[in-house]
Amino acid sequence: MKGKRIREKGERKVAIASYIITVGFIVLGILPLVWLLLTSLMDNESINATTPKFLPDVPRSIAITLDYSGQEKRDEDFYRKDAMKATWFPWMANMRENIGEIDVTGIKDGAELYHAKTTSAEFSVGQPFIVPTQVFNDNVMQAKLPRIKESGLSKFAWYGEGLRVAPLSGTVSKAALSQSLQAFFDDRHLLDGELTGLKQSRNWLRLFDSYRSLNILASEANVSFGFYHYFGNSLLICVIVIAWQLVFGAMASYSLSQLVRSKRTKFVVLMYFLATIMIPGVSVLIPQYLLMQKLHLVDNIWAIILPHFAWGFVIFLFKGFFDQLPKELLQAARVDGATEFRTFLRIVVPMSIPVFTIVGVMTFIPVWNDFLWPYIVTKSPHNWTFTVAMNDLQGGRNPRPNLISASGVVSMIPLMLVFMGTQGAIEKGINFTGIKG
Repeated sequence: MKGKRIREKGERKVAIASYIITVGFIVLGILPLVWLLLTSLMDNESINATTPKFLPDVPRSIAITLDYSGQEKRDEDFYRKDAMKATWFPWMANMRENIGEIDVTGIKDGAELYHAKTTSAEFSVGQPFIVPTQVFNDNVMQAKLPRIKESGLSKFAWYGEGLRVAPLSGTVSKAALSQSLQAFFDDRHLLDGELTGLKQSRNWLRLFDSYRSLNILASEANVSFGFYHYFGNSLLICVIVIAWQLVFGAMASYSLSQLVRSKRTKFVVLMYFLATIMIPGVSVLIPQYLLMQKLHLVDNIWAIILPHFAWGFVIFLFKGFFDQLPKELLQAARVDGATEFRTFLRIVVPMSIPVFTIVGVMTFIPVWNDFLWPYIVTKSPHNWTFTVAMNDLQGGRNPRPNLISASGVVSMIPLMLVFMGTQGAIEKGINFTGIKG
């Protein structure tokens, strides 16, 4: 028979209140992240709608068939221009609609001439300079066609006459958007081909086009890997800084903790490092910039890396851990003839994995999120970090909320992975580093 535990008066109420408060904090903490993810999948009209929407609508794919049967033979550029008029002009006229992609197929005398495809990622990037206004005519598309081809904003596959059997053209869908597009073509008389098919469907894949738009946007700045080039820059900077802090910060702290005998010297050196923590970072921006200018490192990734090579907080953290190591174990290694470097490498480092993890994480977070210094010291997009690129995206000529949210989601992924992968070591290390709650 189980013993009955004596419950204090009001204990159940306290427990229930504790659970409610905990769940409330969890919800409040997660809600902004969930909203960031949802808005990255929405179209801009849903985000800015007067009636709030909390779930993204599935984008619609439009398939258009144009028939050129009975017309004289034309070159590829003629048909490409007609396909672009059938894509960009009606999309701009129906910009408030959640269109995910437009496919245009050209046929002639039972043969497929071409197939053109434009996704919402490409349209959102190209719209400000391809169709900035509601002016639709042949001359506008003739002027914009080279830009579309150069930037690769619309895919165009040319098959030639009589080389490929044409697909069934189908009919015009009765859906509201399809009827609106047909009315646009009937009123404007812009196309050289005859509209014989207009189908509408839903495409879940187009929900993620805001992430593709980031890459296309960056390609305009001629960076090698698109928007993820900036991601790579930030990651490279973080890896170099963390490696430096772990290697040289740990060695300097070990020397200060175990090899310097004078307590006065230890105190003076430690106070020097602690004093550097108290200096506001903004106050040293100009001296740092002038130094980088003298070293000819302005607009160079190394100008971002070098100021992070000496952190007093890292010395303080490592020293607090090394002071608690059993001195008998270190002395036994010295008696056995081990050098200080070997003692550090073979004994101290394996025992100090928790504090190494803490230092790595606490270095990664501020370096990854650093914006002001990289913004000041870099000019060309090739050397931008992720935070600088996000700032440029928000201040661009056509900032879109879903693109900004998508960049925020991407920037958050490394932080979440680092935290989830090191949570256990962080909790263990805090117990030994002298950090008290």
